[in-house]
Amino acid sequence: MSDDRDDSRLDQVQAYYDRLAPRLVAVEARNWHLQSRMALNLETIDRYAKPGGRVLDIGCGTGFLLERLAERGFSGIGIDLSPESVEHATRRLAEIGAADRLSAVVGSAYEPPSGPFDLIALTDVLEHLEDPRACLAALRAELAPGGLLVISTPNRRSLPGARRWLAEHGMSWIKVSLAPVDNWQTWGSLEGHAASAGLVPISRRGIFFRPGGKVGSQLGRLYRFSGPRRAELALSRTAAGRFGFYICLGFRAL
Repeated sequence: MSDDRDDSRLDQVQAYYDRLAPRLVAVEARNWHLQSRMALNLETIDRYAKPGGRVLDIGCGTGFLLERLAERGFSGIGIDLSPESVEHATRRLAEIGAADRLSAVVGSAYEPPSGPFDLIALTDVLEHLEDPRACLAALRAELAPGGLLVISTPNRRSLPGARRWLAEHGMSWIKVSLAPVDNWQTWGSLEGHAASAGLVPISRRGIFFRPGGKVGSQLGRLYRFSGPRRAELALSRTAAGRFGFYICLGFRAL
């Protein structure tokens, strides 16, 4: 599916997330961006996915989404390139008593487990792939009839995307922290990739607020209140969502 060069770059992505996993676990409960973009995925899932169906979580990371899916009665599997992240996710599922119906293993987005799956979630993955269309074709083959594919990824046509463009085109003093492979997408490019695999969009969302570090953790404390959550999700449904930093689209098969 991929040549030696692609495999080498994916190895770099794996090492990046192995290093990042402990920090993600430490801040996820209080970081606004991590919570709000997961809320974006969950709102799409709650509205369009078959309740309690079989799920495949591609890029399951440390298990944040898997835990939320366990609360909703889903069964299935999560895969991730990072063994360190998978260890955290496995421990998490055991702690909440969901290990009998949900598991996490090391795996590749290009070679998903056998379906059919009622829900496939692809979160923070597509931007790290050299061939997103090959990935989506493989996932389409494992999607159950009437199933839902949810994709979320950073948006190139956003304010952070503009900042990244400036950093890459002469303004070297602008610092952008990126993974070894980090090909940000656009709303349109996601729809194009999906169309090539026989998928059509049924939901489009985009969020804007992206404070990181200590600022993000302090502001994230506000996320426990329903007002800020509702306001951000309401904005995500507007036409402006196309230019949000983090975009989330739901697809079904043709």
